[in-house]
Amino acid sequence: MQHIDPPTFDARDVYTTCIANARPNSRKRLESFADAVADAASAYEAAAQGQALHTLTGLAATPGTRRDRKVLEGVYTDRLAKDRAPGRRIYEALKGTTDQEGRRRDNRCPLCGEGLVTTLDHHLPKNTYPLLSVVPVNLIPACRDCNTGKRATVPVNAGDQTLHPYFDDFSHYPWLRARLRRPRGNEQPSMKFFVSPHPDWSDTLTERLQKHLKVFDLDYRYSLLVSSHIASTNHDLTMMPTNSVAPWLEHKAEGWRYRGNPNTMGYALFKALAADEWYVSGGWRGSSPETSLD
Repeated sequence: MQHIDPPTFDARDVYTTCIANARPNSRKRLESFADAVADAASAYEAAAQGQALHTLTGLAATPGTRRDRKVLEGVYTDRLAKDRAPGRRIYEALKGTTDQEGRRRDNRCPLCGEGLVTTLDHHLPKNTYPLLSVVPVNLIPACRDCNTGKRATVPVNAGDQTLHPYFDDFSHYPWLRARLRRPRGNEQPSMKFFVSPHPDWSDTLTERLQKHLKVFDLDYRYSLLVSSHIASTNHDLTMMPTNSVAPWLEHKAEGWRYRGNPNTMGYALFKALAADEWYVSGGWRGSSPETSLD
């Protein structure tokens, strides 16, 4: 979960660029929505800054006809995202996966922090909010797993909102935590990822953090990734004395901060290992069938 700078594209400019090569009759109809798109973008940004995107229920009802709603959805699929579409240059810029010379960048998904960006995710889905289909601040660079896993999720109350990478920044406190699940029998150790909010944060914010983990299935997805890290760590620990294990794991955790953000899978993983007395005192050498933290 990473805060990123919001795009600087103007919503009206993006929309008019996308519809520029439409046939005359279609373009006239599309142009009639330009003011509504610009107004929707302004309402969206104000709501997002106030962590109140769940209040845009009236916006979801516009336009009222199914035909017009499909036409506006098509502006994204056919005129922004499609190869050689008039807005394709903007689509690529919003993804941010290449630099100005076209070279690929290591651009991690801000929603999970692990996958690489391959697509754009509509923070509020375009089939529910068609006026927002090409509004730049509603388009989040995302990995495929986050985009498909989220589907058409719509917040119904304040605590139901997932984190918005352009408007939410909680990177100053490590709220993503993990707990070691000690193995039984021949099992391998595993991790449980969960939310541990700052004590001064509101219940609503805690609900939002928990909703983010649930919607993007991050506990499960992270748990699939940690086994190789734990196996590699166990191998490294064979070469150091027991009293060096915890400090070394703490050092490893710091290396997993991404752009200063501690809310990464690796940071939570290694902080949990360093804090687990069973693991640092030798549990990493093998399983313990008698004990479990789960």
